[in-house]
Amino acid sequence: MRNQRFVLFAALLVLAAAVAPSRLPAQEKKISRKDVPPAVLAAFEKAYPHAKIRGTSTEVESGKTYFELESVDGTQSRDVLYLADGTVAEVEEAVPAGALPGAVTSAVGKEFAKAKITKAEKSTRGTDISYEVHVSLGSKRGSIVLDPSGKVLEKNPLKVKKEKTEKEGSEDEEDD
Repeated sequence: MRNQRFVLFAALLVLAAAVAPSRLPAQEKKISRKDVPPAVLAAFEKAYPHAKIRGTSTEVESGKTYFELESVDGTQSRDVLYLADGTVAEVEEAVPAGALPGAVTSAVGKEFAKAKITKAEKSTRGTDISYEVHVSLGSKRGSIVLDPSGKVLEKNPLKVKKEKTEKEGSEDEEDD
């Protein structure tokens, strides 16, 4: 009986280990440009003929492999996620704070009163558009993801970023 329980327990552990990686969030893996499928490079060069590729990576999400091209086109930074056949899955573009839709700016102001917008990105996945906005207030940082109407989709509250030594951190906390 004990042996059967052990075998059952071991089988469950093996099953859990096999299933666990599929439940993890996608993780990027840097790759060289030569490892990017030709269809992906051709689609990118056709869509953004003046852009310079600054980095390439791959990630697996929900069983699909994506290829990400990080680029800059003049002053516009852009990350494009492709399937291996060159189909665009998602486009992320930097957006100046002043170019955000009014509803997005208003919602950010309500969620993070007095905070300053430090970075904003527009993400397009098919017909779905969202905005990821990063804010700061003193030594605190936070972010929020919203739809174009200003509806909050995800929020990471303001937190002190721990990049300083212990002594410097305690001095900053006194200033807050």
